[in-house]
Amino acid sequence: MSLSPQTIVPGPEPRNFIPPEPAALFAARQARLTELAATSPMADWLGFVGLIAGAQLHTLPRLDGFTHERRAPLDIALLPQLPAWQGALEGLLETLASAVEGQALAALRKLAALSADDRSALAGRVINGELGDGDMDQAPLATAALELVATAIASRSSADGFSSLSAACPACGGAAVASVLETHKLNGLRYLYCGSCNSGWHHVRAQCSHCNQSGRVAYQALEEGRLWQAETCDDCHSYLKLFNRSKALGLDPVADDLASVALDLALGEAGYQRLGANPYLLLAAQTA
Repeated sequence: MSLSPQTIVPGPEPRNFIPPEPAALFAARQARLTELAATSPMADWLGFVGLIAGAQLHTLPRLDGFTHERRAPLDIALLPQLPAWQGALEGLLETLASAVEGQALAALRKLAALSADDRSALAGRVINGELGDGDMDQAPLATAALELVATAIASRSSADGFSSLSAACPACGGAAVASVLETHKLNGLRYLYCGSCNSGWHHVRAQCSHCNQSGRVAYQALEEGRLWQAETCDDCHSYLKLFNRSKALGLDPVADDLASVALDLALGEAGYQRLGANPYLLLAAQTA
């Protein structure tokens, strides 16, 4: 009995870069945050960030006429100087004025009263991590305007000249907020997602995105089988969260990262350092 040779057909090449689709992204994030808030001890904060996502979606058409000479990577530090950023912030302020109350409304009015230069200076402090006590109530909206413009610009980016297997976003140089095992359409490949512009880029599985070692990588979760896991590395003692879209098609890296803060606390107590950057999580911690 002889075996006939089989023809091996290679699978499709992974997409190295996935530009964001702003309208779909912000709509899905708002829905996901609303869903997660229903059972979260951080319900108020998740609900507020959900309102912001809805305002970002509503404000997005203001950026339709905005043109930007694409550079790789995009310099986030320059965004506060762009007219588009001022327009994005104005749109968020107008949209949220009728949706918030109490301290949030007071912060909105305070921000609305600032001059354009003062608003840009606030955004610069957000980018540089130099927020003062007087900035904390206004920082979420400045952050949201930065994210909105960065996402709109990144949506027009391509993978030309980008290399995979990098810890930095190929569109803006930002840090990943989390990684996602994507669905069958992308063959279960792992993608890192930027916390600044929401771009995704391919990174091999079971390899630390910080030190690129694979020998001491492990997967940890608070409960077995949970959607929210972390890929930990005992070579550099870092971690990055890993979400599986097959377990929740509507997951959003930013939203699910916010909702899984208990995992961050446990890993911090175990001596691991977080790699991913989520501006809304940082603001939540500083506000608290």
